[in-house]
Amino acid sequence: MSALRLTLATLVVASMNAYSADNLSAYQHEAHKLLENIEQKGAGIEQQAKQLVDLSKPLLADFKAKYPQCSEYLNALNAAADSMADLPLAEIEAGYHSDGLLPALPDANCYHAKDLLVHPATVQAMAKLGLKSNEDWEKAEEEIEEVIEHFNQVEVAYSE
Repeated sequence: MSALRLTLATLVVASMNAYSADNLSAYQHEAHKLLENIEQKGAGIEQQAKQLVDLSKPLLADFKAKYPQCSEYLNALNAAADSMADLPLAEIEAGYHSDGLLPALPDANCYHAKDLLVHPATVQAMAKLGLKSNEDWEKAEEEIEEVIEHFNQVEVAYSE
C-alpha cells in the first residue's frame, strides 16, 4: 500500500473513531438526562426517549462498520426504529427485546448495540400510553438503567 493510501486510511479511521466517540458521548449524556427526568417524574419523557432512539441510529451505523456480522440484525432493527414506539408494549417485548422479529443473533455484541434503540423506544411507547402509576415510572426507570448497562458493553466493544 502506498504511503498516501496508508495515510488516507489512517485519517478515515481516526475521523470515524472521533465520530463514534462523539456519538457515544452524546448518547451517554442524553441517557443519563432521561434517567434523571424519569426519576423526578418530569415532563417530556416521550420526546427525550425519541431523541435517544434517534441518537442510537448513528451509533448502530458505526457499530455495523466495526462489526459487519451485525449488519443484517441491526438493519432489521433500524427498519423498525421509527414505528416501534407505536407498537403495543407486548409486541415490542416479544419482537425486539426477545428478538422474535429479528434475524438470528450473530454475535453477543450485536445484542448490546440493539438495546441502545429498543429500550428507549420502549420508554417512548410507555410515555405515549401515559406514565400514570408508580409502577409505570419504575418500569421506565428500569428500561433506561438497563440501556445504560448495555451502553457500557457497547463502549467496551468499540474499544476492542
